[in-house]
Amino acid sequence: MSRLLLALLLAVFLAACGGDDDGGGGEQGASSEACPSGSVEIKMVDIKFDPADATAGVGDEVCWINEDSIDHNAVAESGASFKSELFGKGKTFTTKVDEAGTIQYVCTIHPGMTGTITVERR
Repeated sequence: MSRLLLALLLAVFLAACGGDDDGGGGEQGASSEACPSGSVEIKMVDIKFDPADATAGVGDEVCWINEDSIDHNAVAESGASFKSELFGKGKTFTTKVDEAGTIQYVCTIHPGMTGTITVERR
């Protein structure tokens, strides 16, 4: 009986950790490249997003730059579905915002590290 339970738990764990098609909120990679020209830039510094409240236009790219010596991520909680992997100092993460509205996002490993992007039609 305990082997069956262990096998079931292992199967559930592996299914949860399985591949993601990245077609709607899967974890997205960071880059060593600079932010794209014309993108809205948000710095990660002193365990804060700077600016904490940013504005972008529909279709704009938003780029986070980690300037801290510790890893961060950027994960949408509402209004979008991006989710970066953890990335360190000097790395960037870029996503495109396609719908008008308000995006609330966080760094999932640092409570209180939150931000907002207001996406406007232009």
